[in-house]
Amino acid sequence: MFFNKVLMSKTILLSCLLGFLVSMLSVDANAKYTKRSDKWEASFKILNNQATDIDGQNGSKTAMESDYGWGFTLGYNLNPHILFNFDFSSSTPSYQATLIDADNGSSHQINHKMDLLESQFNVVYSVFAAQFTPYVQVGAGWTYVDSNIADGPPGSVCWWDPWWGYVCDSYQNTFNDTRFSYNVAVGFRYELDNSLFFRASYKQAWIDFSHSDDASIGSYHLEIGSIF
Repeated sequence: MFFNKVLMSKTILLSCLLGFLVSMLSVDANAKYTKRSDKWEASFKILNNQATDIDGQNGSKTAMESDYGWGFTLGYNLNPHILFNFDFSSSTPSYQATLIDADNGSSHQINHKMDLLESQFNVVYSVFAAQFTPYVQVGAGWTYVDSNIADGPPGSVCWWDPWWGYVCDSYQNTFNDTRFSYNVAVGFRYELDNSLFFRASYKQAWIDFSHSDDASIGSYHLEIGSIF
């Protein structure tokens, strides 16, 4: 309930801000016409995932903490308004997992860090065909989640190497999964005359888990990129 109220407040705030800027900029929207049409672009970004709780079965749950990460995008501008892009992001948030004993119902906590790798294919719509414009985004793809908790005893493998001779190494499997995910985002874009651009956005992503509620993760993104 608390998370839903926070999400609703953020959505209302961003919608009001977007509407205000649209009304302020509409008169002068074509003053600085963009040159991104029919061109590729790439960007590097830093992001901040917000804390969230994921409820599992029989009282189990995962409390994920806020964390910073990084990512990149590669896309093609079909025209001044429509951009198709691939978006990759990586973060390693800390989390507390609450485990429920199947025999007596007692709970146990595990504190660890997970690997969160997100790959999304997006459609981005820019409101104005201008160097400065608000935009909206929708997309879908896959998210890889690794708990970094061992799912069994360690193993080892040995082989003959042409340079190092007989070599042995160990490995450790962990609980991990790749799940379908999707997102919506709103933000602002500003282009410089030298083809550099900046983007700032808020994104809400959902991960479709099979044995728990879907994860709902909000994140803030800052990007710098180039049109070519």
